[in-house]
Amino acid sequence: MVKDYITPAVGIVLVGFSLYMFYSGIGLMVVRDVASSLLAILIGFVTLSGGITLLRTWAIARVYEGGARVVEEGEGEEGSREGKESS
Repeated sequence: MVKDYITPAVGIVLVGFSLYMFYSGIGLMVVRDVASSLLAILIGFVTLSGGITLLRTWAIARVYEGGARVVEEGEGEEGSREGKESS
């Protein structure tokens, strides 16, 4: 139950941190600190990639879990139908 909320929260925090790093990199470009701005933007891209991947993996896992539940419920109904037909 708690795992369902931790993963997307961490993903959102990573995306937010990456936006902060992009903003910081732009601010460093304004004062012409090129090396620091490129490093900040690189960190922004890496954290954005990690956050998006984490959120995408969480969403796919949720869809897969929902599909597995539907299949399990469907198998239970088929078994009860077969029992009724054979009686």
